[in-house]
Amino acid sequence: MKKLLAGVFVIGLVGCTVTTEQRVEGTALSYQCEGQSLAVILNNEKQTVNVIIAGEPQLLHQVVSASGAKYSNSKYSFWSKGDTAMVLKGDDIIINDCKLVQ
Repeated sequence: MKKLLAGVFVIGLVGCTVTTEQRVEGTALSYQCEGQSLAVILNNEKQTVNVIIAGEPQLLHQVVSASGAKYSNSKYSFWSKGDTAMVLKGDDIIINDCKLVQ
């Protein structure tokens, strides 16, 4: 059931639009985090990720990090290293212990 819901969530995220003319494109990644799923669309070409955080789609741009890959906007950050990830709001971790499942 969790995989079905994660799949539906990813499909819904892929269908979201960033602007009225631009569709979200990239590689769909699925994480399992502290009992919840997190769907991420990674676009290496544009150096961005799209993720729904607190019910709102967020476009995050890659920023410099000491380790791993970090994407951020003015409010949220998605930080991954290997098969693990976390989401921050400002400096506070709001989603932790994420493991890549797809």
